[in-house]
Parts: sequence; C-alpha cells; structure tokens
Amino acid sequence: MMRLSSAIPVALVFFLDVSSRTALAFAPQPVSLLYKKSSSSRSSSSSSTGSTASTASTGSSLVALEATQSSSSLGTTPDRAKSSGAGIAMHPAGDLHLFDPNQQGKLYGTSDIDLRISQGAAYQQPTRTTTTTAATTTATTTVTAEPPTGVAQFDAQHWLEDIGIPAAFAKASAPVTATILGRTKLIGDGAPGDIQHVVMQLPEGMHYVEGQSLSIIPPGLAANGKPNKPRLYSIASTRYGDVLNGETISFCVRRAEYHEPTNGAVDPTKAGVCSAFLCDCQPGDTVQVAGPVGKTMLLPESDNADIIMVATGTGIAPFRAFLHRLFMEETVARHMYTGSAWLILGVPVTEGLLYHEELQAMQVNAAEMASSSLTVDYAISREMTNASGGKLYVQDVLQEKSDVLWDKLEQGAHIYFCGLKGMMPGILSALEQVAASRGVDWAAKLKELQANKQWHVEVY
Repeated sequence: MMRLSSAIPVALVFFLDVSSRTALAFAPQPVSLLYKKSSSSRSSSSSSTGSTASTASTGSSLVALEATQSSSSLGTTPDRAKSSGAGIAMHPAGDLHLFDPNQQGKLYGTSDIDLRISQGAAYQQPTRTTTTTAATTTATTTVTAEPPTGVAQFDAQHWLEDIGIPAAFAKASAPVTATILGRTKLIGDGAPGDIQHVVMQLPEGMHYVEGQSLSIIPPGLAANGKPNKPRLYSIASTRYGDVLNGETISFCVRRAEYHEPTNGAVDPTKAGVCSAFLCDCQPGDTVQVAGPVGKTMLLPESDNADIIMVATGTGIAPFRAFLHRLFMEETVARHMYTGSAWLILGVPVTEGLLYHEELQAMQVNAAEMASSSLTVDYAISREMTNASGGKLYVQDVLQEKSDVLWDKLEQGAHIYFCGLKGMMPGILSALEQVAASRGVDWAAKLKELQANKQWHVEVY
C-alpha cells in the first residue's frame, strides 16, 4: 500500500445542535485515500450491516481504500504479522488476505467501501445499527447526507484543529527561513512611535497555535561580531494565519527607540535591531526564525470558559489571535464557544488604538451568534480620566469594574496579561485593593488562581 504524498483537502460540514451545543461532523468524501494494486476479482460483504455488495477488480487496476481506523480495530496482532511473513509478501498481491476494506477500511466505522467506489459522488450514507461483542453495549450510529431537524449548518475550516500544542519546528541554533509577505502601519500620525503589523510566510510544515510565540533572528552581526540574538515575539494570528491557508504568521511590532532625556531626540545608534528590521522590511525579504514556543498563554480547553484579557500596546498580539479564533473565523471552535470574552486595552491616544475596526467587527459577530459575548474596554491614558481625575490606565478599569471582574474570577474565568513588564506593579496593586475590599487576602487568592491555571502572564 502507499499513501498519497499529500492529504486530500476535504471540506467538513458541521451540524450544530442548538439546544446541547453538540457538533456533528459530516464528511461528504473520505478524508484521505489509500491505494492498493489488485490482481484478482473479489466479492465481499459487510458484516456490520448484513448487506452485501460486489465489485470486480482485475489486472493492475487501483482500488481506493478509505482511511483506516486505529490499529486496534485492524486486528494487526504480532501473530498475524508473523504469519504473513513479517513484511515479506507471503500472499498473492491484491488478495486482501491481510486487509479487507469492507471490514477494516471504513470511515469512522460506517459505509460500505464497495458501494462508495461503485457509486462515487452519488453515494448516500445510510442509517446503520452496529452490534458489538457481548461485553459491550449495542450502539446505533446515524450518518446522514442532510442535517438533522432543528440544527444550524455551518461550513468550517478544520484541517489544523487537531494539531495539539506544536513543539518547536526549529531551534535558535538551527533556525529556518521565513519570507516577509507584507506589513502595514497600525497607528495614526498623532500617536507616538511606530507600530507595524507584519505578515510572514512560514516554511512548509511549521505550525503554531494561538498564544504561542516565535523567535526572530534579525539579519546582520552584533557589535561583538557574532550573529544577532533571537528576539521572542507573541504571535498575533490564529493557526490559520491572516491568509487562512495555515502557512502564514503575523506579529504586532513596535519600533524600539531611545529618546535622549535632555531634548527628546531619537538616538538611532540605540534603536532596537530586530524591531527596526521588522518595521522597515519589504515583501520578499527573508529572516531566520525558530520555535514556536510557549504554553502559558494558551486558550482554555473548555469551550464555555470566560476569558479576561488585559493588554497594553502591542501586548494585544495574542489576544488578537484569541478573538479571531472565537469571533471571526469559521471554525468549530468559534461556533461552539459559549463563554464571554472581555478585552481591556490600554493605549496613550485614540489614534493609537490597535485593530480597532477588527474589534468592532468581532463585536458584531458576537452579537449575532447570541451564544457568546465580547466586551471591549479602552483605557486611553492621555484622553480619559479615572475616578480620581488622573490618567486612566488598565488597572483603573479593573478597579472600576471590580464587581464584574471578581464575579468572573470566582466562577473560573481565565485572566491574561500581556505587554510591557512595567504594567504589572500597578495591576497587582489594584487587584490587591479589590481583594481587600472584599476581605480577601490577595496573596492567597493569587496562589489559588495560579494553582487553578486561571492566571496567565506574558510581559517583556
């Protein structure tokens, strides 16, 4: 047997049970195919359904076999392998002695392979009842070509849904090459500094998930004559990337500049090497990357968990990925999400709001879905004031909405922080005051949140 060199992309259609929020998957065609040369005719029957179907395959014709189930269901025991010659062809090619497609090649345990081959696109999956051994219960499996009554139907991208938490595709000592696809400035001229959204093409097979980070090694040599050291950047896109093909990655990058304290002038000799490269890069430029890494900032596994995201400036990067996954992309993750998401973003001026239009679109989508919600609060420090009349920062929002915050944390919400490390002292002080007003020791509460894996921090 041989497997096709590349997986066959097949769109899954998901049926969503409105009452129980249960997703049922319908695959109109096999996900992948196996091919086996057949040199003899064979008539076979499906033991699980009692139905019989025959096909004839002669000479060197190819018979398509559906994706197989786990090895435990194949009955590939050591004795069986030994009796077949342990890999040496002891049986005539194509006689199906070791592998019967009708009994072992069914997609998810359903459908007769011969009927699928003979009927092709006209094949309709029937309702089947499968009786297992006496030690197990009798199960009925219903697979239909049309959605059941009372469910909403959605098309969904799915091919990267089961990749788990990807390990590093490349190490910093042996990086791989990514290609710049483009960049755009995210803030207006009235906002201080320069913040760019950068999109890169990754090498084939390199994947990541929301909440991970990537190391970027800027070109050139450091002052000591050695290659520049890697810089770690939070990923601002979902696993599918902004192009939705699963091959790109995006970043939210602020140009690191040093201002002379005497006159405020920018000293170019002290500019950030990596951020300068990324903020000036052009399509087609290449850069060395390593990773992905990180497990601290991953989304909760539960699809009904509330999440609270507190960001300053470019710290919004992982939260953009979160919110695209939960409120923008057509994935099962989005349609199954029934929790509430709350973003608190701190920026100095209105022209410095990051991804503002995207966030507005996400809120519209959340309202239309009805089953989930998205709240966005801004702390625009130079334009808004707190209860004391001072500048409004993210910690002030947490204090002003402490009742909502505390109630969510008590009910198991996950809280995330991302941005400059200077944000955390003010936030921790505010949370300590919130806890004290309720007669709670903050140090003990923080340990509880950390033990429950509700507390996520990524600062730089």
